[in-house]
Amino acid sequence: MRAAVMTDFGGPEVIEVQEVAKPTPGPTDVLIEVRAAAINPVDCKTRQAPRWGDRKPPMILGFDCAGVIEEVGAEVSGFSVGDEVYCSPALVRDGAYAEYVAVDARTIAAKPASASFEEAAAVPLAVITAWEALHHHARIQPGETVLVFGGAGGVGHFAIQLARAFGCKVLATAGREQTLAFCRELGAETIDYRNGEIGERIADVAFDCVGGTVFSQAIDAVNVNGRVVTIVPGVPGDDINKCFGKNASIHFEFMGSAVMNDAAPESQGEILRNVAELIDNGQLRANIFKTYTLDQIADAHQQQESQRTVGKLVVTVDRELA
Repeated sequence: MRAAVMTDFGGPEVIEVQEVAKPTPGPTDVLIEVRAAAINPVDCKTRQAPRWGDRKPPMILGFDCAGVIEEVGAEVSGFSVGDEVYCSPALVRDGAYAEYVAVDARTIAAKPASASFEEAAAVPLAVITAWEALHHHARIQPGETVLVFGGAGGVGHFAIQLARAFGCKVLATAGREQTLAFCRELGAETIDYRNGEIGERIADVAFDCVGGTVFSQAIDAVNVNGRVVTIVPGVPGDDINKCFGKNASIHFEFMGSAVMNDAAPESQGEILRNVAELIDNGQLRANIFKTYTLDQIADAHQQQESQRTVGKLVVTVDRELA
């Protein structure tokens, strides 16, 4: 099969399209014929330097996938050959920058009926991250105010929609007219972070999708009994004690943990089933900024690293083009 293979650690140029062996699914896996994949920041971070233990190149990235089941493992139930599905392949296995990918069947769900393969592929990793952050960690409640730092990004634009679908008021930060307008289009009140301080005690939940000094701003922004959730490791610790006086809590969200530690990986499949309903009901959509082919993945990585993307970048795996 054709695959975009990461041949070494480094820049986007280390990704090369090659002919490689088709994966063999295990007893609890399904083999998916990939129709579309998507780009996430974790793809670029994995490409740049060693990240997941002893895993070394060559490897295939791509942790969003939509496609058709080609083969079903002996212990898999609930799925059949020919089913259209979407999922987030495990970070420690070869991913979906390829014509086929083997995925743990517990983590997949039927593709939203109203979504194209490209639209579905733009969803899984980012929406699972946003869902776990808001529902599993922050435990948002209808009527609460949720502040999303980086509302126009892949995770951020899903967080806005998920919080609104659950009956929350949403504030979102952005720093360009285009991204501010996009967040407003999704239903958020916007804060232009170029204008100075975000403010204090303005939200019940502060969701940090940016990291660095933004984490400290998130701590300032939460109310008494508030919750701060971040998806960026390496947070500064200087302001953490500010949470004590507010009785506020801090949470870290890493969507890869469930599968990497075999800790209820089926929760990902459940989340994607719930999200599919929201998509089909018109309550959630993926914003596709640009679409690439398998041969253009290096260009897609450059765009992802530019930090000028609104929503998601998608890769089509079109066998006629291939």
